[in-house]
Amino acid sequence: MRVLVTGGMGFIGSNFIRYILKKHKDWEVVNVDNLSYGSNPTNLKDIERDPRYTFIKGDIADFELVKGLVKKVDAVVNFAAESVAENELVAVYRNGRISLVTFGELFNQLSKTNKVIRDGKHEIIDVSGRNIKVLSFYNGYGAWFPLKKVIRHYYKGKLLCLRQKWGEICVTPNHSVYDVFGNLVSADSNPELLAIRRINYYPHEHKFRNTAKVRAEGNGHLRVVLDKVYTEEKLEALLRLLAAYISEGNATYNKANGSYTVVISSGNKEWLERLAKDYKLISNGSYSITKRKNGVYQLELNSKEFHQMCVKLCGKNASEKRLPDFVYGLDRKYQELFWKTLLEGDGTYRQWERNKTAEYTTVSRRLAAGLGLLLAVMGIDYTYYISKPRNGNHTSYTIRTRLFYNVSTGKREIIEIEYEGYVYDLEVEKSHNFIAGVGNIVAHNTHVDRSISNPYLFVKSNILGVYTLLEAIRKENPEVRFVHISTDEVYGDILKGSFTEEDRLMPSSPYSATKAAGDMLVLGWARTYGLNASITRCTNNYGPYQFPEKLIPKTIIRAKLGLKVPIYGSGQNVRDWLYVEDHVRAVEAVLLRGEAREVYNISAGEERTNLDVVRTILRIMDKDESLIEFVEDRPGHDLRYSLDSWKIMRELKWRPKYRFEEGIKKTVEWYLENEWWWRPLVDEKVLHPTPWKLEW
Repeated sequence: MRVLVTGGMGFIGSNFIRYILKKHKDWEVVNVDNLSYGSNPTNLKDIERDPRYTFIKGDIADFELVKGLVKKVDAVVNFAAESVAENELVAVYRNGRISLVTFGELFNQLSKTNKVIRDGKHEIIDVSGRNIKVLSFYNGYGAWFPLKKVIRHYYKGKLLCLRQKWGEICVTPNHSVYDVFGNLVSADSNPELLAIRRINYYPHEHKFRNTAKVRAEGNGHLRVVLDKVYTEEKLEALLRLLAAYISEGNATYNKANGSYTVVISSGNKEWLERLAKDYKLISNGSYSITKRKNGVYQLELNSKEFHQMCVKLCGKNASEKRLPDFVYGLDRKYQELFWKTLLEGDGTYRQWERNKTAEYTTVSRRLAAGLGLLLAVMGIDYTYYISKPRNGNHTSYTIRTRLFYNVSTGKREIIEIEYEGYVYDLEVEKSHNFIAGVGNIVAHNTHVDRSISNPYLFVKSNILGVYTLLEAIRKENPEVRFVHISTDEVYGDILKGSFTEEDRLMPSSPYSATKAAGDMLVLGWARTYGLNASITRCTNNYGPYQFPEKLIPKTIIRAKLGLKVPIYGSGQNVRDWLYVEDHVRAVEAVLLRGEAREVYNISAGEERTNLDVVRTILRIMDKDESLIEFVEDRPGHDLRYSLDSWKIMRELKWRPKYRFEEGIKKTVEWYLENEWWWRPLVDEKVLHPTPWKLEW
């Protein structure tokens, strides 16, 4: 028999492949995995040279790939279960103010006042009705639409950075973007990007209120007084100073004398003298203008208060500079003044045959994105020239204003970056898109609720892989045996008793709802087209090769390292624990003897509280229970899952081989003997006692 396994580099899939090849000497296995988070090639290092085993790096949503593989196999076992990078930038409209933040910053800000819901894979913050808006593409403009949810999940793999004259955006390979014609296309096709250059927002503010609070130093220095509210001439003076600081300034601190200084450098002494007058208008601090040996003048502004204001509003180092958020809301005349001062500091003008362009170059990606947002608010057209870093330097972004431009896309680049961390998505009310990245790029909102009456969008977001497998089987090899691996979470939690296969599916989270939808697709295709497909739903697995962030391996590893072992809440959450070898034996039984269009629950009847599990591990390792540390419970932590697996026992003669005490002992021994496997995978984040609190 030749078996196609999808997602076989994961914990359960790799154990299944190893078991099958060991038991069935005449079987062959083809393993398709895209090596995203949870996949680890070292899981199958010991069999990679087995001639009966073939690994193919690929996505099961790739129909052409799957179609070709399905033709050549006798059975398919699907273990496979994906956004925008954390540091990508998004404009937010809140309380009448625009701000430019990263997705990570947005999530962390919202998590302080809103509950974080966890569904096993995703973390979700629901802000429906909170009057928070983000930009969406609507009728040719950037329009502010209410934000409903922010969703993130952990991801390890490649990011694709798409660069062209319209801007730049970094997404996971499976994420969709819009091309210039408004078509939804995959990021890896590197389309000419759709970007917005007009925003339906009327800037109207004529003042800035400084809320920064700086404590006076106890060193006898004169406390510099800065205004709290800036209007008219003082607002213009502040804008010129901040723009000059962004372009030609730096903020320094002298440890020797405890002084804070903002230094603005230029070859134009008259410009610095005008800035000095601006400083005198808003501050009683001291200043000086000196000439360096290279002929460049520098204006030194000696004030901790102004130093702190510049750093807080505009960043510190060149690669961290940014536009002050309040500028986005100012009246157009103040924005033009700010832009003009930026150009005076570090910009140039170019006179072409038919138009004059302004150019401004920065190595700060955040500043480049902010300038794009500001010019779009002002209604000024622009393009980017993005240069690759050389000799260890940063990528530089040159923004060019245009009276007109060639409609050709020019140079397009797609850059692959290895990435590990959170990736994000937004759910936007009444919209399937949101604006992100440098240049206001239109990205697809993949987590908008789908309707079954619109199967393309429904399948596109979360279950395209299952759909692709089913369609490939239906069209290319309808006799193939298909086993779809699902989860007990589709039933929801249960306080008493156990779920049977006939119970209604009551998923309580977006993740489990998606898994339930995948199950329904399998059954629907099987019944409609007569496919030889079955579904398994299992309880919590444990055993070798499980990723170290999970309860059992984390407990073993932290105890071995002499670290405290965290337990959420009181440790009374109950799970039915199934040793992974018993699970793969059950999948084998369903593969060989299971009936088409049937569902089989898989459980061991080994219910334990998390506290009991940890105590058992510590006892096996001869560690004292004083290592146990109770920590804040994870939000949305279901109390109990339980399955009735009598059907698979009765009909397929499967029985769990390992009692929990025996299986957990084998698991502990494996991790202690295979430190080479888990050492490269663990770090402070993976082993953190409360990982959901981390700023990834």
